[in-house]
Amino acid sequence: MNNKEIFKEWCESHPEIPLFLQYDWMQIVAKPEQWDVALVGTEIDVQAFFPYFKKKKLQFEIITVPPLTPYMGPWIHYPEGQKEATRLSFEKKMMEQLIAQFPKTDKFIQYFHPEITNWLPFYWNGFEQSTRYTYIIDDLSDADVLYENLQGNIRREIAKAQKTLTISECNDVKTLHELKLKDFAAKGQEINYSEAYFSNIYKKLRAKDACKAWLASDDDGNPVASLLLVWDDESAYYLAGAVDPKNKNTGAMSLLMWTAILFSSSVSNAFNFEGSMIEPVERFFRSFGAKQTPYFEIRKTDSKLLKLL
Repeated sequence: MNNKEIFKEWCESHPEIPLFLQYDWMQIVAKPEQWDVALVGTEIDVQAFFPYFKKKKLQFEIITVPPLTPYMGPWIHYPEGQKEATRLSFEKKMMEQLIAQFPKTDKFIQYFHPEITNWLPFYWNGFEQSTRYTYIIDDLSDADVLYENLQGNIRREIAKAQKTLTISECNDVKTLHELKLKDFAAKGQEINYSEAYFSNIYKKLRAKDACKAWLASDDDGNPVASLLLVWDDESAYYLAGAVDPKNKNTGAMSLLMWTAILFSSSVSNAFNFEGSMIEPVERFFRSFGAKQTPYFEIRKTDSKLLKLL
């Protein structure tokens, strides 16, 4: 069996693996020739793996993350009963063996899952790191507590939106993509994926009962905002959302986010906002009473030309 086949079987028997590190996710977001996996172990006992996505930009070969994939990085299967020193030693050994399997490229950039708190083996192999932040609600069991933890402005926006907007489930993400195009255009930006790519993710995850989308509409039935939630056994993730630039003061996104948080308690244990380094977005996520959680951006540039650029 090759690495991908072993990886596939291991993921099928280990549902605790985070959604974005799973074989099925890579099959959805990348063509077979665009991705591979570094793996330590055998089909009987996988000790570690690291799926990675490859693309070419101009003449440069780059290992990065696929569109709409917030986290990747290593996953390690730790033996039971390890002491802390033994665990760190094992972690170092696994990461070094994974790094040794990466193909030679001009640039490497990854965003590690927040569960990965040690990047030292990458540092010792010439990689650099930046700390990024997400926000996570790690206990969804009590809706009253969740509401109490909301900041006052979010409660007011939810109440305001409930009076003027209708929330309904979506059967596709076409409207969400159209809203994102409007939002990005207003900011002078472009989306790095197509509607077909986005819709494929939604359809494949919906078939696995691992996603749900909502739409906020005004009294005339006009779409105001939309949101897509995805989840695994351990966490739900805010994957994408957008508000019509003409309706930013309706409270629509606050109501949609609150709807998604309440729903998440029925399918998973936590809610991950996925974070943002953009100040207004960070402030919005923080207002839901979530815990600030760091995660690593790991990068390395081997191309001398890219370094100069």
